[in-house]
Amino acid sequence: MVYILKDEFQSLLSSPQRVDVCEWVAKCFYQLEQFDEAGSWYETAGQLILAEPSTPAPIKAMSALPEYERALDCYLRSDDTDSFTECSTMIRQLKRACASA
Repeated sequence: MVYILKDEFQSLLSSPQRVDVCEWVAKCFYQLEQFDEAGSWYETAGQLILAEPSTPAPIKAMSALPEYERALDCYLRSDDTDSFTECSTMIRQLKRACASA
């Protein structure tokens, strides 16, 4: 199932659809207890949200924050300290962007 979703991700052009597929893939990896993979897919969803050109920055930050928080939880479960640290830094930046709105 995960591989079908990964293939689907490659074929989509719409950013919102790609975010949805990222979340589905992440959930699949999470259920398989492959937390580092799940975290990476949640981060990808967050990156896609942040890259949306037509959305104001504070709204992008608020929308991407839950994705990065899910990724952080996954990295904590996988003991991936480097990814955990990078994700924590991004979450702080996103929270600052949300607070300045």
